[in-house]
Amino acid sequence: MVMRRSMVPVLLSLVCGCNVSPVTMPTGGVDGGTDGGAGDCPSAFVVTDSDFMSTNVSVVSVAGKVLSGSLISSAAAPPGLTQALSGDVVSPTTRSPSGSLVLIDRGNSAVIWVDPSTAKVQKELSVSTGFMSDPQDYLEVAPGKAYVTRYDTNATPGKQPFDEGGDVVVVDTEKNAITASISLVEKDDGTLQPRPDHMLLVGGQVWVSLERIDANFAKVGDARIGGIDPKTDKRTFTLDLNMLQECGGLAVSPSGRVVAVACSGPEVDTSSPMGSGIVLLDATKDPPVELKRIPAAMMLGAEIGPTLAFASETLLVGYAFGDTMKKRNDIAYTLDTSNGKVEKLVDAGAAFTLGDVRCTPGCGNTCALADANANGLRIWQIEGGALTAKATVKVDPSVGLPPRGLGEL
Repeated sequence: MVMRRSMVPVLLSLVCGCNVSPVTMPTGGVDGGTDGGAGDCPSAFVVTDSDFMSTNVSVVSVAGKVLSGSLISSAAAPPGLTQALSGDVVSPTTRSPSGSLVLIDRGNSAVIWVDPSTAKVQKELSVSTGFMSDPQDYLEVAPGKAYVTRYDTNATPGKQPFDEGGDVVVVDTEKNAITASISLVEKDDGTLQPRPDHMLLVGGQVWVSLERIDANFAKVGDARIGGIDPKTDKRTFTLDLNMLQECGGLAVSPSGRVVAVACSGPEVDTSSPMGSGIVLLDATKDPPVELKRIPAAMMLGAEIGPTLAFASETLLVGYAFGDTMKKRNDIAYTLDTSNGKVEKLVDAGAAFTLGDVRCTPGCGNTCALADANANGLRIWQIEGGALTAKATVKVDPSVGLPPRGLGEL
């Protein structure tokens, strides 16, 4: 992850410090569709726009209307922040039921809560505990309680509480404090670090993707999925994904019965898509079991990117990595999980430009994909189990930073 991130060319854009605009949410919960209960549906996409030095956060409705071109940005550190946003900011995999807009500032090892209706920072919590922990995901597991995955492991722990890293830290969101650390180290890891990435709440358990890479990013182990009971903070299961590496992306089907895992393959050898693909897991089993593997990387001739979304119970949307040296562009694709058919959705026109994808089946029925090369958010309508191109939305025309990441509000 870190190595792939470092290969992206830096764009010399400049955040202008434009007027911050709070969000007025659409009435009725979701604009552009009436399917699904409004209380269970996202009303908007949170877009992180970045040139990898600066960040701007925009908010776009599910239908594609810009609600705020700049909610918060690196141009200033507003009250509530100890420092301005870094150039590496992401949204949680799962929408936060508390209603706050949550940002994970990986560059500053912090979690930030923002009130979208006022654009004011509610609070900030450092999860560094004495080292650059590289937080990856945030998940609210109960009122007042959340988990945060920390990708990096501390080389010299023991100097302050909860400073081991390579873990999931438990956060009391009311006291704004870390209260515990859940170790993800296994006996057979050796020099491999757990490298926890994305999280999902599935059937009352938290699933965590573990990429398992050593300290120098020279050795990559087979990926794993770890389970945690959020009531006790105890480990519940470990599922090995043999012969697949760097399986960070997770997505759950609308029914909650199937979880898809995106495996990018080893960064130490990106010359072929071996070790890359998509795994479908049966979430009705405890512990989960593997349903099937789909060699999407072999079909596309490129490694699978770390983001996935279900457009329907059997249709996945994601992207595959391009390669600047080989003059190969990023490719967005769809995957029919019922028959394993992979189809190209769009050619990005450049490498390292596509970002997160989010879909809202039954809740406005749209899919959105961040496209830095198009400098916009690509929107598709979900119709009859397929996607129809709808628009490409310029999310922050006054700031001009390209969109990279997506979350839901």
